[in-house]
Formats: sequence, C-alpha cells, structure tokens
Amino acid sequence: MAAIALAMLGLSASPAAAALDCGSHNGYTCQGAASQYAGGFAPGVGSGGFGGGDCIATRTPVVFVHGNGDSALSFDMPPSAVAGYAAPALSVYDELKARGYNDCELFGITYLDAEERAAPQYNYHEPAKYQVLKSFIDKVKAYTGRSQVDLVSHSLGSSMSLAMLKYYGYQASVRRFVNIAGGLRGLRTCLSTGYQSPYAPTCNAEAYVYPYDYYTFGLYPSSGVPYYGYNRWTGDGSNSLRAMPQTYGSIAFYTITAGLYDQVHCFTTSYAAGCSGGALFNAGANVKAQVDIGAGNSAYAYDWDWSDGSPYNAGGGDTSQGVGHFRSKSNAGRIVYNMLATTCTSGCANGYAGVNGPAVNR
Repeated sequence: MAAIALAMLGLSASPAAAALDCGSHNGYTCQGAASQYAGGFAPGVGSGGFGGGDCIATRTPVVFVHGNGDSALSFDMPPSAVAGYAAPALSVYDELKARGYNDCELFGITYLDAEERAAPQYNYHEPAKYQVLKSFIDKVKAYTGRSQVDLVSHSLGSSMSLAMLKYYGYQASVRRFVNIAGGLRGLRTCLSTGYQSPYAPTCNAEAYVYPYDYYTFGLYPSSGVPYYGYNRWTGDGSNSLRAMPQTYGSIAFYTITAGLYDQVHCFTTSYAAGCSGGALFNAGANVKAQVDIGAGNSAYAYDWDWSDGSPYNAGGGDTSQGVGHFRSKSNAGRIVYNMLATTCTSGCANGYAGVNGPAVNR
C-alpha cells in the first residue's frame, strides 16, 4: 500500500541510493556507521555525520542537529505506526530524498562524542559545542556554494543551535529553523534535580562551570532569582530561547512538538504545569507554525533514573503506539518537508494529519 500511495504522489517507493543509512536501531537511536560522508565532503569536525555526493545543490541545504544521547544518523530512524493510523512510509531523511532533495542538500553532524552519548545526563550547552556546529555549517556552505542553510534540530540540538546563533551572531546564515521537541522553556522534569546537580548537569541553570559564562547552561526552568536557579535562556525575557524569533526576524521558525505526550518534557504530575508547552516559541510574525502531533498515553509515568543513562521515562506517546519525544522526530518527515519546501502556516501537517496521526496547531 505504501508503494501505491507513493506512486500516486509521483514519488519513488525506493528512493535513490541514500548517503545515510540508520543501520540497526533500538527504536530511538541508529547504530549505523558513524561517518557517512561522500563526494569529497570532509568537514573534519564532530564525531561523525553524513552528507555529500555526486550532485549539485540547487535548494537551500538542510543541516540536521540531533538530540541528547543521540547522533546525526537518527534522522533516518524508521517511523512507527500510531494506533488507528497508517505508519509513515519514510524516515525524515528518506522523505526529503523522495521529494527531490539530493545528497548535496542534506547534511548531519554528530556533535557529541561516544562517551557523551553514553552519558546524556552530563551534557549541557557550552561554546565548544557551538564551535562544532558553526564549523560544520561553514563547511556545508563552502561545499555547496550556498550562503544559507535550513536547520532541522531535535531536542538538545534545538537549544544548542539557538545558542550557537546568538553566540556567533550567525543568523544571516540560516533561512529556516525547524525545532522538534526542543527544551525552549526548560524541562519541567529538571525541577526534580535542582538547579546545580553534579548528577544531572544537563538540568542545571546558568554557569555550570567556573569562571562564570552565561553561554554555559543547562535546561533548568528559570527561577527568575539571581544565583538561585536563574537561567535567562529558559526564562521569559527578551534574551530567552523562546523569544529568539523576535530577535532574528529574517529567519522563519517552526516547531513540531508532542506536547503532554513528550516523556522528556512531561514525566510526572508533580511538575506538570506548563510542560506541554515546553517546546514552543513565543508567537510572532516569523513563527510560521507550531504543530502538536502528540498521541497515545500522557507522559506522567515516573522513571527519572539517571543511573541507567536514560534521559526519558518509561511512559509517554513513544511507548503507547503514539507519538512522544522521539517519534515527534522520526514520524514527522512529511511535516518537516512542508516546513522547508512550502510557505505553510496552518497547513504544515497536510499529508500527515488524519493519515499518520493527529496534528493540531498550537
């Protein structure tokens, strides 16, 4: 049936040989070869990634930025079925390939090394990571001859990419920004760890390390009180992550979220207030669409056990034939395509909504 549906759309049921292959996977992360570069593309930064080939970029190149504990390869994670709907036919990467993008227009960077990926609770935002992202994008621009890229970022990758834009004043190099499940308003779950925890630095507030540098921060929702959980990035001020579209008016911003079905944002009723909106930007003229595709069971299943290296709990949409933190990425290829290749606002979920799962604008 998937092949018939694709044929009716004028797409190939078997996309051209891909430069990216997920390999084996556990439903959350891909285990393929760490570096899958081709066509002479050799960025020389990060701990792997993909992109390049025997082709020419005619579209704005897409740079994928992965989440915590993950790698660039997982943008090729196979989608999963939502109860009562048909499973999407293609991964995010393969969806874009099937709709005309070539391997000189699709790139991904693994900015966490193997040790960092194995211990996600210790990862946080810092200038060294911003340098990796900027250097990679600079390499993509040089390789493709294009002056701008589109960023498609998941989870920690969203907040990391936004911090990079601010740190380098790099907004002129970005055309569109697709945020998938990013902790723009912090993670309500981090209230359980405290704002300066040696066991979960990813949840800390500003300035985890000495000397003080507010560009070094975690995802603790700001208390608004200086020195006691203050975090300008996750707060509601003009310098916050949620307000960045108002600062960078030339970039078109989009969000894909799982809302209260996201098991990283919402894991227990103790800190549930506001968790369903944790990935949302403030409304603005250049915030084109924010689409909630969450489905299944809500994420109120307590399992905040950092000793197992798991940054998510056992509940939520991903474990209940729905859509949670990870499937909001893996299942959303059609929506990502619409956000990158069309001028959609209310219709960014066209082709997905009612077919692959529910979708509402937030």
